[in-house]
Amino acid sequence: MTPNVPNPVRSLLERALRTTALLALAVAMYLASRPSGPLRWQDTVRQWSVADVTDSNATALTTTVVRDVIAAAGDTQPRRVTVALPAVPGPRARALLGAVGGADIALRWIDRTQASGLALSATLVAGPSGAVDVRVAGATNASLPLVLRDLGGMLDSIPNTRRAGWRLASVSSPLRALTGASEARVTARQSAPTRRVMVMAQPGWESKFVVAALEEAGWQVDGSYRLSPRAAITVGAPARLDTARYAVVVLLDSMSVDATGIARFVQQGGGLVLGGDAIRIPALTSISPVRATSTRGAVAGALLTSAPRRGLEAWELVATRGASVVRSDPSDHGHADPVLVAQRVGAGRVVASAYRNSWRWRMEGTDDGAAEHRAWWGGVLALAAGVPAVAGDTLADAYPGEAAPFADLVARLGGPVAADRAVAPNRATARSAFDTLMDRLRAAPGLLFMVIALALLGEWASRRLRGNR
Repeated sequence: MTPNVPNPVRSLLERALRTTALLALAVAMYLASRPSGPLRWQDTVRQWSVADVTDSNATALTTTVVRDVIAAAGDTQPRRVTVALPAVPGPRARALLGAVGGADIALRWIDRTQASGLALSATLVAGPSGAVDVRVAGATNASLPLVLRDLGGMLDSIPNTRRAGWRLASVSSPLRALTGASEARVTARQSAPTRRVMVMAQPGWESKFVVAALEEAGWQVDGSYRLSPRAAITVGAPARLDTARYAVVVLLDSMSVDATGIARFVQQGGGLVLGGDAIRIPALTSISPVRATSTRGAVAGALLTSAPRRGLEAWELVATRGASVVRSDPSDHGHADPVLVAQRVGAGRVVASAYRNSWRWRMEGTDDGAAEHRAWWGGVLALAAGVPAVAGDTLADAYPGEAAPFADLVARLGGPVAADRAVAPNRATARSAFDTLMDRLRAAPGLLFMVIALALLGEWASRRLRGNR
């Protein structure tokens, strides 16, 4: 076949296709031999809500951070996320944000917490009084009040100042200082009371095994088991209710009681535990932290599972205004049921426990049932008496922790950045147009291969159509 002489336009097209293929091949060889240069950051700004950063489980925040980590894993350029924090995050959220640096994400934050430097301390005063010195530092926003709370409720609320202090006669741990949605928390160290516990109930399995659990836990118990309006069985040597002798009074059923004397005892600094049907004593409604609506049946077989409290019959409780829900149990209707609620009344504390027959936990549960039942009632009594059931370990974490949450956040993430500089371009990492184009071609090597293949195929087809090889 005699090759045709190409016209000038066709010849120019073939040369252009051949040149394109050679240029694309040269670019591919250049990219293969050229080390990657400094990459610019992909900067994004996130506005997180107060609920996101203060959620104790950090559920929504975990979802957001995991999405950013997955997105960064597929990027060829590192990613920098700038977040505006409306409150100091909770401990789990701070730990989560501190771990982001290990996923090639540079996390910067803008301080909108209005709680810069917030920190709290509680020190036991030397001497027999058992008082606690409380100091709060670092809260500087005058528009927000500084609120001091313990497990029994609010202790004080003052206009926000840089420093504040109190001397408290008694504290129910944990102690919390709040400004806005930001919170510092400590476990106040107090020695266990040497005073006794008074148990008032009708004779039965519940009263018998509650007293046994308390004595096993180290409490000194006096008891009065009423058989009739004029007859009672006593444990120990019950005396008149007095805060000098008794730390806590425990009521376990709806028996008739001296409501005036008990209310006076609590107002003067004593503790009161309302267990089971004692929640329904009408004369104590004014100081009760809950209102019982109906009973919740026991789940058959649950005593032998990892959630034995589901196997106990309990009252469904509604916490009164100002009360603190200390413990909740999951329910079958989609929300948590309060089972342990506390409230401060005067100088004392009232604690309500929802369970009606807790002795079944001890007698019908697993091998650990007796220990768990004892720990439960020991914790309830410690809460009512205003002492921690278990001492916390302040050396468990190398970071400042919950006592100084702002410092803890800075230790994990570094200091905050100014809002006007949060998304300013980084000139040190600015790239030229050529470098940007090379980065894009490096990220898509298949594009160069396609250009080379199509250009060579087009040039070869043109020559074959005119009979030239």
